[in-house]
Amino acid sequence: MAAQKKTARHMAQPAPKKRHPLAIVLVVLIVLGALGVGGFFAYKHFMVFNVTVNGQPVEVRKGDTVHTLLETGVVNPTPGNLLAIDGSILEEGKGELCAVTINGKTETVDSALAANATVEVDDGADVTEDYETTEESIPYKTDEGDTSFAAYWNGSIHLLSDGQDGKREVKTGSISGKRVEKTVAEPINAGYQIYTAKPADRVIALTFDDGPWPQTTDAILDILEKYDAKATFFTIGNQIADHPEQVKRANKMGCQVCTHSWDHAAGSGQGANLTFMSADEQVEEIQKGYRAIADVLGTEPKHIMRAPGGNFYGDAITNLWPYVDAEIGWDVDTEDWSKPGVDKIVEAILSVQPGQVILMHDGGGEREQTVEALSQALPKLVEQGYSFVTVDELLAYGTSA
Repeated sequence: MAAQKKTARHMAQPAPKKRHPLAIVLVVLIVLGALGVGGFFAYKHFMVFNVTVNGQPVEVRKGDTVHTLLETGVVNPTPGNLLAIDGSILEEGKGELCAVTINGKTETVDSALAANATVEVDDGADVTEDYETTEESIPYKTDEGDTSFAAYWNGSIHLLSDGQDGKREVKTGSISGKRVEKTVAEPINAGYQIYTAKPADRVIALTFDDGPWPQTTDAILDILEKYDAKATFFTIGNQIADHPEQVKRANKMGCQVCTHSWDHAAGSGQGANLTFMSADEQVEEIQKGYRAIADVLGTEPKHIMRAPGGNFYGDAITNLWPYVDAEIGWDVDTEDWSKPGVDKIVEAILSVQPGQVILMHDGGGEREQTVEALSQALPKLVEQGYSFVTVDELLAYGTSA
């Protein structure tokens, strides 16, 4: 009986409903439509987007690069040229294809484009061919110059040079074979040059002869120190050992200490003229002057000298050439040695022009007029914008501005 009831309940369950085929088709179509619309918008959003190219909106696809803009004619920049090393055109249009920036950053034609990017594509730059760089020597020339007494006064600087080759940089194009030369160092010609420096700056050289001298040299150093000025002292060698502190002080202040001979060409030089001496005597006179300075300062002085009386001509130049790099004369002679009066010395000092050398004396006699004149003239020169250099620094300016 129980088994019969169970079968009855089972038989009482309703039969499942059958779906109509048309309804299923409609559902599928609706789903596909929704997917299609969503896919279209996804495609539009992710596969096609806008960028701004040279100020204009442009629609591009994902994966497009700047090169795509060139291929499709969106932009038409003019390529640069390939240049020879000398700047002439080797091949037109074979330089840089174009110049590209994306959002203000420099890029290349292979750079990918991103949505809303700002792209600037300009004409390409010229490109220079590859080249090889080498160095060559520039041979120096030899000019013996005019060694006469009259020529001595054509300038305050008398330069003796053995000559030194210059140097040039040479660039040779790998395609054109053309050369471009640039001078790195000018040759220094051998020979005897006479000139007055012509610096662009307002610089002059104050020089003092015949020291070191008791009291006077220190008084002059006091004035120089007060105005932060440098000078060159042409010393008498046989006086240095008795006044070493003055030489040391001058050197410590940045002044230059050079020789004015050992004893002002005494003996056969008659106290004024090296040219009266034999070649050996001339060499000894200068060499002993150098040694006197070196003994006090502990270092070899520059081989720059002033000949007594400005007597540096003829055979004396030839004889001293191996021992002297430059002899220094003067452009302004204050004639303070003759004690013409303070006003006359001041007037002479203030007549100086840029690049010139002024001759004064700190030794050889009583020099109170020189000290007073310098104390009056120096502040006026400072007001005029002058700077005061050593002769070594003056030599560095060369012969022209």
